[in-house]
Amino acid sequence: MKNYIAKSIVVLIIISLTSGCKNFDDLRDNPNNPNKVPPSLLFTAVIPTPVSSFSDEYINAQYHLWSAVDNASAVSYRFGSGTFSYATLRNIDKMEKEAATTNAPVYSIMAKFLRAYNYVEMTTRLGDIPLSEAMKGAEIPQPKYDTQKSVYIQCLNWLTEANNELGAYISTHPGEKIAGDFYYNGDLKSWQKAINAYTIRVLISLSKKADDADLKIKDRFSAIINNPAQYPLMAGLGDNMQITHRDEDGFRGNYNPNAAVYRVSVVLVDTYVNLLKTYMDPRLQKVADPTPKALAANPTNETAVREDFNSYVGADISASGATNVSRKLNGEISYPNERRFWNFIGQPSILIGYPEQELNIAEAAHLGWIGTGAKTHYDNGIKASMDFYGVDGSVTATYLTNNAPYLLGAAGLKRIHEQMYLALAENSGWESFFMTRRTGVPTYKFSTENSVTKIPVRWAYPTAEDTDNRAHYRAALRSQFGTEIDDRDQIMWLLK
Repeated sequence: MKNYIAKSIVVLIIISLTSGCKNFDDLRDNPNNPNKVPPSLLFTAVIPTPVSSFSDEYINAQYHLWSAVDNASAVSYRFGSGTFSYATLRNIDKMEKEAATTNAPVYSIMAKFLRAYNYVEMTTRLGDIPLSEAMKGAEIPQPKYDTQKSVYIQCLNWLTEANNELGAYISTHPGEKIAGDFYYNGDLKSWQKAINAYTIRVLISLSKKADDADLKIKDRFSAIINNPAQYPLMAGLGDNMQITHRDEDGFRGNYNPNAAVYRVSVVLVDTYVNLLKTYMDPRLQKVADPTPKALAANPTNETAVREDFNSYVGADISASGATNVSRKLNGEISYPNERRFWNFIGQPSILIGYPEQELNIAEAAHLGWIGTGAKTHYDNGIKASMDFYGVDGSVTATYLTNNAPYLLGAAGLKRIHEQMYLALAENSGWESFFMTRRTGVPTYKFSTENSVTKIPVRWAYPTAEDTDNRAHYRAALRSQFGTEIDDRDQIMWLLK
């Protein structure tokens, strides 16, 4: 009996130890800290979103607004250091890996677009950046910098692959939606249009390199325009890649109603206002209020005041902060339209839009990249922008005939760029600044108050690069600019 008990105890101990080891292994995976994430959640996290007008230097660089809160002194335009997007790119890699384990290949297709978007955004701001050796972790902790040209070639190839693979996927999976999408509610056809509209943006941003044999800019552009079945494009405002706000949000994309200080401090800039006045542009009454002084001068007929283009005045961004504050307090400067931006839902926040797409195509046609269609796409872009602001169609028709019709030659190209500047106001992130940097339209104003005589054309690299990746960082500076000085006025390959 004793032997039986002793043997039983040994067996129980062995069972206990065995089961204990098994339970310990199971418990090492903390259920509150999962080691697997659905690709849909990662997709939501890595989708780019529109930037707020009040973030960082954007309020100055867009050249539409001036804020007394942020600019007690004159605008200096001295941008700080840029940032790398490798944390986002790591999540894109993770999304692709999770997609492979869950048999969801559409996320791998979207990963190509998202990679291209992030690398383009980085190189557009900085110049040469690590790409081919980036994201290697401990294998290559100090990656070399790739030339800006090679970055663009890789990104354009990714965008082409994303379009082609997504088109094939849609044809074999009709009606399938992608989870985690807050732009299009999962509609893959809309995503394909957005990818191609973005590709057109990238191609037109490379206009100074249109004849580069390696980039094949004109061929790539023509392929998109001449093959609509393979490369579908946005057909109207309904295809915009945008966020629509709710009643209780106000216009959170730009004018946050919870930050009441902005409501009384933000005014419009005269470069923007005066261009609208030059063309008697009906968008002015949609985006601006008459100056308080103009309203006070005719209190019994507000309608007449709002219809009078002379009732609108912008701040001079080249003047001192004290001057603009004084003019604002005296009621001499127009505020953003109260009814549009504060009292109701406000306009959607656009990342990539149909008006921009059409004006980009108009520029390409004007430059001869594609055979015809400059006027048609120019008119389409303006009509869409007017519709976005709620301008009556008959008013738009008169505007296109009499106020700002399409023109040939250099004057016509400038007009396309002016209309792009007006269409990009308060949407599409930094695209308005990048367009102005590329074209010189509109002309920025400077005085001794601004401490500079021109806008900076790039961001400095992240300061950590000089310690974490010094050899490659300094080699990239020498290769691009002939110096180891990292300066915001240095002309990158894109702009030469």
